[in-house]
Amino acid sequence: MKGAGSRRGVILAGVAAAMLAGQAWAQNRDKAWEVTPEIGWIRYGAPRLGDGTTVVTLPAVPPSTPPRREVSVVTSEIDDSPSYAFRFGYHWSRKQMIEFGFSGTATAGVFHHHKTVYDTTTPPGTVLGTPVVKSENVSIDLIVGHANYVYNFFMHHRGKVVGFVTGGVGLVNTSIFGQTAEPDLQPILDSLVGDENAFMFNYGAGIRFFGSEKVGFRIDVRQVRYDSSSRTQQDHIEAGIALTLVLGGA
Repeated sequence: MKGAGSRRGVILAGVAAAMLAGQAWAQNRDKAWEVTPEIGWIRYGAPRLGDGTTVVTLPAVPPSTPPRREVSVVTSEIDDSPSYAFRFGYHWSRKQMIEFGFSGTATAGVFHHHKTVYDTTTPPGTVLGTPVVKSENVSIDLIVGHANYVYNFFMHHRGKVVGFVTGGVGLVNTSIFGQTAEPDLQPILDSLVGDENAFMFNYGAGIRFFGSEKVGFRIDVRQVRYDSSSRTQQDHIEAGIALTLVLGGA
């Protein structure tokens, strides 16, 4: 998947370079539509699958088990993954537009359950037995839909280089799949597996290079943030490269 994304990026860059070799002029114009097929890359931030610590205090069980404290620590990783997106926008002026978009990715993650049992009698902090570490893999599908405001600013007197900043809101659909035969891991997996929709907001910036009246090349980066009911606050960074097709306009 990573190699295919890289090859597509090289092709897009080549097309852009060929276009920019010729004459260019401003493409952002009133009442124009902009269509953007995009490929990109997603980098996931903490706490990924919902890292955290749980502490349970248990009473003594005579005659041989002392009072104890069980500390369970969950850590996790999610593989960075290629993404595919389609965005389309409407320019109500040369500098301002509204953009709608959809993006999706499929990736894999793993969580680790670290369990340590402590004796709470004197002397405190004595570890009972050997700490246990167990791990389980999951598969993750992510679909994002958004509506964004975009403000354009011109970086070339003929408008062939156009920067922009963007911000907006939308929904994130997360689907997680996995199974385990380990009793200690089952409660964690039960909390993760399934479909979830969450409200999100995003913000970012990018740049377009125009080489004709209707075609350009675009690079953008955006941060996506949302609250998951099972994984707490989540965030990831989307970086993409795309062709920009301009349709109509005054």
